[in-house]
Amino acid sequence: MTSVAQPPPSRLKPPELTVVQAPVSDPRVRPLLRELGEEYSARYGKDAHAELARYPDEEFTTERGGVLLLLLEHGEPVAGGAFRRYDENTAELKRIWTHSGHRRRGLARRVVAELEREAGARGYRRIFLTTGPRQPEARGLYLATGYTPLFDTEADPETIGPLPFEKHLTDQARTGHDDLASLKVVPTRHYARWAAALAVLVLTAQFLHGLVTNPVWQWRVFSEYVLSETIVTAVGVTLQLTAYSMLLGFALGTVLAFMRLSASPVLRTVAWTYIWIFRSIPMIVQLVFWFNLGALYRELGIGIPFGPVFWSVSSNDLIGTIGAALIGLTLHQAAYCAEIVRGGVLSVDRGQLEAAAALGIPRLRQIRRIVLPQAMRAILPTAGSEIISLLKGTSVVYVMAIGELFYQVKVIYGRNGMVIPLLMVATAWYVFLTSVLSVAQYYVERHFARGAERTPGRRSWVR
Repeated sequence: MTSVAQPPPSRLKPPELTVVQAPVSDPRVRPLLRELGEEYSARYGKDAHAELARYPDEEFTTERGGVLLLLLEHGEPVAGGAFRRYDENTAELKRIWTHSGHRRRGLARRVVAELEREAGARGYRRIFLTTGPRQPEARGLYLATGYTPLFDTEADPETIGPLPFEKHLTDQARTGHDDLASLKVVPTRHYARWAAALAVLVLTAQFLHGLVTNPVWQWRVFSEYVLSETIVTAVGVTLQLTAYSMLLGFALGTVLAFMRLSASPVLRTVAWTYIWIFRSIPMIVQLVFWFNLGALYRELGIGIPFGPVFWSVSSNDLIGTIGAALIGLTLHQAAYCAEIVRGGVLSVDRGQLEAAAALGIPRLRQIRRIVLPQAMRAILPTAGSEIISLLKGTSVVYVMAIGELFYQVKVIYGRNGMVIPLLMVATAWYVFLTSVLSVAQYYVERHFARGAERTPGRRSWVR
């Protein structure tokens, strides 16, 4: 017999595990069902809903001879499983699950042992179960825990289909005296994560040390200008450009999105062409073009197409520097906003519209009251990133000599030569403004997530 070297005993504190019975409707069961569904869909390419709904929830209640157990660590579910009444003497194991962040710890073996003990305590003498042909880790678990395969183990599992197993419970299991303490459950170890965290901490410490000790940063100059009247006024211009451009961009983008979703080939073609052109041309090129619109059209007027003009005005008088910047930023953002809105609308189940149409709800009301509120959950994360990107992108308008934040910083360090501290002034303001927008985005997303999450308040704002 070959001896196998045992690993050194762990110095980590043993995990505190608690076994609880729970109904399927318990919020703590939600991660179990969600990850089981994702796993099933990923391995078999099918919708997991039909598989999970094959047995009603009542099958896993005490009244019907079943049970659902959760293994909790510090109050959070890390593993679980259930059984249902198969026949008078047999319990069928179902929904054996280990949290994706807690695998390779022996938790599944503990869950199976707990289910066996519970089944034995309820008078069952036999355990039956099936597992999929594309789940070798589940097959290995059942073989290792004493289950007898009811299929040819030498055959290709794909030719068999669901793989059946059985196990006859011993008197010890039926009386509920299994020594579960002998089942080793190891603490979660994340060596790569710890190493990466240490490296990040070291680099962060070095960077902060450089900020404090390197005299080139010139923090005195930074403090002198960061709240100066010129800089604060420039920040206001930046915020105005961002707000107006985003409001107009999303308004136009929403129209373009529904044009792309329209049944009219003309509207679809026009919207697609617009998005293609304005996403292809760099923003700075568009801004310079609109700034020089007067060279192309000296006057803009209203009249009959290809006929007389009733009223006209000079292009330079009508579209000033700020106007040209707003037009360029708006038209550029509308192309991206259109795709964001279109993606959100497409994420809404089409059955919602079919049900609304069956109830006779007008088309515009369907969009306003049914489609858009649900689409917002998909729109907001990308829209928030787009707003932040636009806030920083307004710095491009410095080529038009508009007094926004970056232009004013550039003018000041052009006069006094203090490049680094003035750039840090701009950096500090951009970081502050994007942080405020990020926090606002979190609360807006949480508002629209009501009804989609049971406990949205517990979600971390950094996720």
